[in-house]
Order: sequence, then C-alpha cells, then structure tokens
Amino acid sequence: MTASAIPFWNFRPSKLSTVGNPAYTYDGLTAFTPFWAMAALFSIAGDVYSLIGYKGLAYTVLSWSIVLLSLLLLLYPRRTGILLGLVAVSLLLYGLRLPVASNNKTITAVMNLGILLSAAALYVKAGSIAAIDRMTLYGQIRVVARALLAIMYFYGIFHKINTDFLDPSVSCAVGLYVPLARPFGLEDNLFGRYLAIYATFVIEAIAIVALYWKRYFAIGFILALVFHYVIPISAYSWYMDFSSLVFALYVLSIPVPASRSLYGISLAAANGLRAQFGRIGTLFPAAVLMFFAIAVVLLLARTYPERSFDMVVHSVWILVWSVVGGVAMIVLAYVALQNLPCDNVSAPRPPAWVYVIPGLFFLSCLSPYVGLKTESSINMFSNLHTEAGQTNHLLFPTPPYLFNYQNEVMKIVDSSEPHLVRQAQAGKYHVLHEIKKQLRWNPEAWVTYVKDGETVSRATAATLADEMPNILERKLLIFKLVDFSRPKVCTH
Repeated sequence: MTASAIPFWNFRPSKLSTVGNPAYTYDGLTAFTPFWAMAALFSIAGDVYSLIGYKGLAYTVLSWSIVLLSLLLLLYPRRTGILLGLVAVSLLLYGLRLPVASNNKTITAVMNLGILLSAAALYVKAGSIAAIDRMTLYGQIRVVARALLAIMYFYGIFHKINTDFLDPSVSCAVGLYVPLARPFGLEDNLFGRYLAIYATFVIEAIAIVALYWKRYFAIGFILALVFHYVIPISAYSWYMDFSSLVFALYVLSIPVPASRSLYGISLAAANGLRAQFGRIGTLFPAAVLMFFAIAVVLLLARTYPERSFDMVVHSVWILVWSVVGGVAMIVLAYVALQNLPCDNVSAPRPPAWVYVIPGLFFLSCLSPYVGLKTESSINMFSNLHTEAGQTNHLLFPTPPYLFNYQNEVMKIVDSSEPHLVRQAQAGKYHVLHEIKKQLRWNPEAWVTYVKDGETVSRATAATLADEMPNILERKLLIFKLVDFSRPKVCTH
C-alpha cells in the first residue's frame, strides 16, 4: 500500500516506514515548514488588534498576508516560494513594528533573516526560486536554528542569576508555578516554589547540552518539549507563540534520522486526509478544532460575562494550543524515542557566514549589561535589573556599561499623559530615551521630571529637540519601566 492510500487514522509509523520506501522522498524542509506556519499563526493570533484594523491599514494587510501564506504553506509545504513569501512578509511586519519588546518575535525575525539570506545565496547559484536545493537550504538553516535555541537557553540561565529570581516571594518562575499548582492547593508550598526556580536552570542547562549531543538528544529534547508545552497552559501570559516557535526550531535542530521519521508521519497523515477530502482536507482538523474552541469559550463567556475581549481570545487559543501543541509534543517525542540512540549522521559543512547571524544575536543579548536596550534581549521573566548603574545580577557588582542610556533614569512628577502619571504613582521610573520617544510621537504632550536631582518642568518635544533620538535609536532601542523596589517583582 502506498503512502497516499494509508488512511491517516490507521498510520502506525516505524523505523522502516520511511527508510528505503520509494513512496517517501525525504525533504527535511518539508518536515519543518508546517511547524513554521503554525508558529506564524500563533504569533499573529496574539496581535488580534492588527487583524481587526485597529493599528492601521499596513499592519492589517501584512497580518492577514501572514495568515494567508501560513495556510498556503500548510497546504503546499514543498513550495519554497510560499515559505520565502511568509518569511519576507514576516520580516516586513517586524520592521514596521520596531522597536519590538517581544523576545520571541525577535528570535523569529533572526530565524527568518537566516532563511532569507541562505535562500538568496542559493538563488544566485540556482537562477530561480523553484531550482533552489531544498536540502542544502535545510542544512544551512539548521545551523541557525540550533544556535538560536542554544543562545536562548544560555541567556535564559544567565539573566536569571540574580537575587530576585532566586527569591520565592517574587521569582518569575513562581509566577508560572502558582497558576499550575493552584488547582492542587500547592501554590504557597515553599518547596514547590524553590523547585520551580531551580528546575528552570536544570531544564535549560540540559536543553543546551542535548542540542549538541546527537546520540542521546532525546533526553533534553523531550524535557524541553514538556516544559514549553506546559507554560502556555499556565495562562500567565501569551506564551503560545513562544512555545510554537521553540517547537519549530527544534524540528530544524533534531538529527536527520528523527527528522526523517517526522517527515514520514506527517506525510502519511496529510496523504490520508487528502485522499478523503482533497488537498484542502489537511486543514479540516484545524478548522474543526478552532470551531470547537470558539464554541466552548463563547459558552463559558455567557456564564461569566465579565470576561474581557482579550481574555476570551486568549482562552480560545489556549484550548487550541492544548490540542495542537499536545499532538506536536507527542509526535516529536515519539520520533525522538524511536531514534534513541540516534545515528550520528555527518552533515555538509555550511558556509562560514551562516554563523554570523546567530553570533550577532548573541552579542545583542548582552545589551542590558552594556547600557543598551533592556527589552528584547532574552531577559523575559528574569527579574533582572541593570538600570542607573545598579544590578541585582550575582556576577556583576555594577553593570559594565559601554553606553549611557540606562544611566539616564528619571522620575516623572507630573505630565499631560495620564498613563505616565499612573506609572509614576505606582513607583516606576523611566529611562529618558523612552520619554523622548513618546514626546516625539505626541508633540503636544509635556512632562515634568526629576533627573540627577534636577527638576525639568514641562518638557516637550520642542524643548528637547536637540536631544531627540535618531532613527536607529528609535527603531533598535527599547527599555522597560525601571523598578527600584526590592525584592524586584516579576515583570515580562
């Protein structure tokens, strides 16, 4: 029986199902593209206001283009042009959004840049997009994906080596632990809180090692899958886009034998659906799931009408993630265990320039310590403080600033902008760079603030015209609100 004749519900994969079977022409890029499309959909779903036109025409057009291209990529996972179209549009939207605080959107943009540059180099040799060698492209972007995961886990550990992340009363790890432990009455359990803190370090350290330990990669891989599957279900924040991104990067990072097994399972399932319903049938399970999730959440919303629109949307996508992420986790865990111990298949050496992209990203993540941006540096949910020449990091008595941005911390006394007054009343300080940007966006606004003991009254864009950030500073630098309270509570 050929792959196309196997009903998707009867498929039982084995190591022999893809190896040497002419019905399967292995393509590692095709094993990856559905996961990249899924990550794009979860990411754009987290920005629902762009989809409904709230942020302007450009955002709406690009957002819906990403939805369309993602669906097309799910239908035609072998079309290199659709993948590159999704990559290009995603990069355009990221550029429009700059400066971006989201770490996962920055990681996605770096990965998209890696895909686009690799494809461009291969296009020069091939002469057309259709002629690009997909396996060569797959081999090159695997290097970028694995490096990005390693960088993410490294800084996921490094930024958290601070006094406040280790404090069970305020640690961001506890912020994730509490909603998961509450149904069992264990949210205040001190042992559980400390376990959540130190398990974060252990899981991320194992994940780094396993990324480059091909023979037993499954040990860290499965642990990371479970971790990233669970955190969106905590509903602490919109984590579905981050977790789906990590799943997609792992699909690129796993050894080729495991990728081959994943390809066989995916192909058999897709062919079974196509045989029953046509090509569009590959989207039917997702459509049914989406309809079910919306129906359940709307029914609950009638019972609890005080729930906000944002919470209703979040709840729908948590249900969707619970199923989609759960299926993906089970399948990926299966192919990992199926190939344990994994054959160490040597890959062609990629060109040296491929390493430049993750190398630059690694350096950019040091920015909180050198006085640059404190957002989008993989310091999410880390309790890290580096502003005003102070830090709670255990490895630095003071931050080794190379730039002065974080030294310019000011306290707002009064403002024409109510949200700035509310932030000041909550005990938050601001990096002056951020206030200058806000004044530039709203020339009629004014602020009175104290900086270095000096009060500046009713500053406006006009009075600060000579100090306004240039376009690179506006687009690349973004800073969190500054919190001098100790212990420092968890923020994103």
